Amino acid sequence: MADNRPNQNLKALVIVAILALLGGNVYQFVTNNSLRDDNIHKEAEITSLDSAKVELEKQYQESVAELNSLKSDNEELNKSIEVQKEELRLQKEKIAILLKDSKNLKLAKNEMTSLRSKLEEYVAEINKLKAENDVLTTSNKDLTEQKDNLSKDLEKKGAENQQLNDANASLSAQKEAINKEREDLSRKYNRAAAIQVTKLDATGYQNREGKKPSSKSKASDVDFIEVCFKTSENMNSDAGMEKFYIRIINPLGETESIPSEGSGTLTNNATGTQIKYSTVAMADSKNEEVKACGKFANSGAMQEGVCQVEVNNKGYLVGTTTLKLK
Repeated sequence: MADNRPNQNLKALVIVAILALLGGNVYQFVTNNSLRDDNIHKEAEITSLDSAKVELEKQYQESVAELNSLKSDNEELNKSIEVQKEELRLQKEKIAILLKDSKNLKLAKNEMTSLRSKLEEYVAEINKLKAENDVLTTSNKDLTEQKDNLSKDLEKKGAENQQLNDANASLSAQKEAINKEREDLSRKYNRAAAIQVTKLDATGYQNREGKKPSSKSKASDVDFIEVCFKTSENMNSDAGMEKFYIRIINPLGETESIPSEGSGTLTNNATGTQIKYSTVAMADSKNEEVKACGKFANSGAMQEGVCQVEVNNKGYLVGTTTLKLK
């Protein structure tokens, strides 16, 4: 009995070793099968990705070729096609990025389907534009023919009107000459009819409540300036109310002008320029000596120094004097 125990123990160890070896083989077998399945799955994914990439490139190239085939001599249409090609290129790049990961394969295929749909939309839109352009081309052709016919009619009428234009040009030249002669005569008349003034005097006054204004020589005391003169006899001037424009030019050489005080502008017939005037004096001219006065108010704003005073009639200077304010 003592001799059989070691044999039994040995058998047990052998059995355990065999079972362990079998278990290891089974585990290795299962692991190898799992790795093989994973490799097969990955190979399938890579194949699908490669196939999708090839299909994407093919689809893109065909799309570009189709768009290029729609080009014509219409620059605007060709620009639109180039824009659509650029949109397709951007869409292609987006899909190519998705195809770098098999997890995005489904999404990438959806985008490829969308790419095809966009191409169909682009083609339909371009064909519509081409059809509209054909209609416009036909319309333009008709309009061109109408324009040519109108041009011929206009040329015919132009030839007929040329004689009238020549006659009108001759009449216009004669009219301009007559108008110029009239203007020259008018200026000569106005110059001859301008009424000269004498005894021209300018005085500064200060208003006093309830009393007559008092004359002042200090600029800050002057409320208004009164310019008085007498008209001289001029047989070239018609009798009636005559307007005399008074200009008060301050020491800075500026014409005192306040629209609310009756100031404005007049034409200097000697130079043809516009000049400002300060106020107006009216005189009932009867070709005899008449006194007239004009007032210009600018309370407390007069400047120290010598003011130049001018009187104009019919656009010509007819008298001057000065006023010194302290």
